[in-house]
Amino acid sequence: QDTPETQLQSRLDTLSVRDAIAGLPEPFREAIILRELDALSYREIATITDAPIGTVMSRLARGRVLLAALFLSHDRKEGNR
Repeated sequence: QDTPETQLQSRLDTLSVRDAIAGLPEPFREAIILRELDALSYREIATITDAPIGTVMSRLARGRVLLAALFLSHDRKEGNR
């Protein structure tokens, strides 16, 4: 059962992830959102973004690395880890 503390922590985690995603350059942010949040296939993302599937795959790979770096950087600034 969720306590007020766990609910607050969950909300803060969600905000941290959203802030990190917002910090990504647009092509990477777009690919991450379409894949991870909207659960679209590579082919669907390629169609939407008018990019080859290889480019979509590259953007996702690089976007994930950037997202992890932004998230970890934000986490360190907050003193959480």
